Amino acid sequence: MSFVVLCSFALAFYVVIWFFDSFFKSCMHYPYYTFLEGTGLKVGILNFSWTTTAFNRFIYRWSKNLSRILKKWFTCGYLFTVWIFLPFALWTLLSFIYEHFYETIQLNSVPEVKAILPGVNIPTSDFWVYFLAIGLSSIFHELGHAMAAAQEDVQLLAIGVYVFTIIPVAFVHLNTDHLNNLAITKRLRIYCAGVWHNVVVAFIALLMFFSAPILFSIAYESEVGVRVTGFTDDSPLKDLRGLEMEDIITSVNGCEVKCASDWSYCLHLAHERFGICTSAEFIAQNDEILMETVKENDVVECCPKDNLFSFCFEYMEPKVGGDSVLPGQYSCLKPRDMIKKKISKCSDAGGYSCPRGTHCMKPSLNNVTYLLVIERKKKNPVLYLGLPYDLYKTVFIDQYFPRIKLFSLFSPTQFEKLLRYIFIFSMGIGFLNTLPCYGTDGHHIARNIIQIIAKCLNRNGDFITFFTVFTVVVGTGVTGPVLIYLFYKSVSEN
Repeated sequence: MSFVVLCSFALAFYVVIWFFDSFFKSCMHYPYYTFLEGTGLKVGILNFSWTTTAFNRFIYRWSKNLSRILKKWFTCGYLFTVWIFLPFALWTLLSFIYEHFYETIQLNSVPEVKAILPGVNIPTSDFWVYFLAIGLSSIFHELGHAMAAAQEDVQLLAIGVYVFTIIPVAFVHLNTDHLNNLAITKRLRIYCAGVWHNVVVAFIALLMFFSAPILFSIAYESEVGVRVTGFTDDSPLKDLRGLEMEDIITSVNGCEVKCASDWSYCLHLAHERFGICTSAEFIAQNDEILMETVKENDVVECCPKDNLFSFCFEYMEPKVGGDSVLPGQYSCLKPRDMIKKKISKCSDAGGYSCPRGTHCMKPSLNNVTYLLVIERKKKNPVLYLGLPYDLYKTVFIDQYFPRIKLFSLFSPTQFEKLLRYIFIFSMGIGFLNTLPCYGTDGHHIARNIIQIIAKCLNRNGDFITFFTVFTVVVGTGVTGPVLIYLFYKSVSEN
């Protein structure tokens, strides 16, 4: 399912909701409005929301029972957000702008920032994980505000969930008069509580992600390879002589694969140009070279054009060893036969050297094509010509092997995926709500910090109003275009 199809489904869903909403408002006016008020539902253009007061008493009582602990908890959150996370967010934003608009900075000097969109840069099959992760991250964010407000005796009017297109966002309604009458530090505890909860949830998700192999070790075996669980429709390894479902991959180009992180790491290393150590006897018996070699697009062709299973290999002069062949000589060999026993690589880092009696044979390929030797457990290796990144995108793998058949119904990989998205979205929501933008917690955090500064400098309300408006306008003017740029870049690159 593409991004366009996903948007079409979302649009069709809202058209149906709008139709029934208009129909009931015209034909069943009073009963329908009574239903909406009783349930807290509200339907708008490309959005709907649900509001309730059912949890108010529970949150208030729980916050009061843990009053002493929560006071210290939210004080830590306020100090962390103002003194650590806010400077970090501002530094990241400014570094991102500097990196993308000035060419003098070195690449990858700051963490890469991307907009995550289902159907664009994440599979639409992950939609439920995407939806659940952003929903949980938003709920914990607003729960922080609600608990901090209840702890400070601020009236909690209602809580709810707002869904814009496919993005769920939780929210809380507080009594603004109660909130504005609090001391500045108490207000900051409430405004910073959401960001603090996001950071804590992200940290917990990160710990659980790295602990998953241990947590699931009783029911699942790991560190023995990765299992192929599926392919995309355009996967180059889906056809004949490619990978098969349930294949266990053990190495890529001699790089050992034990888990999912090894699979990513080995595919990254696969961009290295390498040769295969091949015996002189094998070359003499299997060379199918043409009498005249042809150079096309900077690639030497020395095999018959109708031979689909042979490559042209160049002899690489070894820096060590007794056998020496001048570079520029070629042989036409079948790579599948060259790696029947085990691949023995030679690369530029090792001087393209091989043991005595063997030669380093480097495949003649263009600059955008790589040879990958994918070894499988109890099966012949699979050869792939292309980009390693295409394998990462089009082959789905799982690092967990169920110890009994019953556990095959669920894979911890799905749980790890949820934890990964929770970490990303929690940090993202916390990051955006720290920046001084209109409509975010950063707006209120900036205003209260300016009030503290004004109090120290003995300035009046005009000082607070001017610098609050200035800060929020600048923050919104900088952050807004960056977000638009990230979404545009994500869509255009895919």
